[in-house]
Amino acid sequence: MSAAPKLLGSHNRCWIWGRHAVMATLRAGLWTPLEVAVAPRCPDDLRADVRRLTSLQQIPLMEVTDSELSRRCRAEDHQGLAARMPEFPYANLDEVLSRSPAPTAWLVLDRIQDSFNFGAIVRSAVELGIDAVLIGTAGQAGVNSQVVRSSAGAVNYLPIVRARSVPEALQLLRDAGVLAIAASEKAASTVDAVDLIRPVALVIGNEAEGLSPAVLDCCQERVRIPIGNRVGSLNAAVAAGILCYELVRQRGKWSKSDGASLT
Repeated sequence: MSAAPKLLGSHNRCWIWGRHAVMATLRAGLWTPLEVAVAPRCPDDLRADVRRLTSLQQIPLMEVTDSELSRRCRAEDHQGLAARMPEFPYANLDEVLSRSPAPTAWLVLDRIQDSFNFGAIVRSAVELGIDAVLIGTAGQAGVNSQVVRSSAGAVNYLPIVRARSVPEALQLLRDAGVLAIAASEKAASTVDAVDLIRPVALVIGNEAEGLSPAVLDCCQERVRIPIGNRVGSLNAAVAAGILCYELVRQRGKWSKSDGASLT
């Protein structure tokens, strides 16, 4: 008899909810729910998609009342759809580096503690040209229910590597020809003046303390985002979005038909 799978979290913390988060997870097929629960608040057309996807992936589907779903996930904003999840399947660094074509745009996070920040960063990464995200373990939020919801399910759409040591992982990236670029308000160069077309890892630090000395020492270049001086800093998720946008702008990945202009 096989052991029961480890859950994403205990009790309600193993549930993700909301239509964007659950449907993105089902459609991506990367992270298979243990069960899905649907309630009357879920529209009929979406309910049909849920039935089809759970049937294809052989995922148990339960039809419950709205109040029962609220009790299970301990949230009222479930929109009639929730899923009970196993642990998130983090990617292996060596495997990601060996892919063809190799990732040329990495986002490295050093001790991002706020789950909503982490999720917002992943959402920007998916939409703004990042190939892979790398995080550590110490002092870093992992992929949890809050991260999934704040990312709108984007955690399913790019590899997220979790390394025991961010400095050691950065060294492996450097050995693979990836340039490590630290985001620092003390940098001399602004991000628009640095070449982001080459293979790069954009490195963003803790919300309060910034990058640790060990991580900063691993970075070959430093850049800053030009801002005013009234507050003197940006939220980590906002900074990540700006850096990713500049990467996409330089690489010219978007056209006018994509609904955005980068010039």
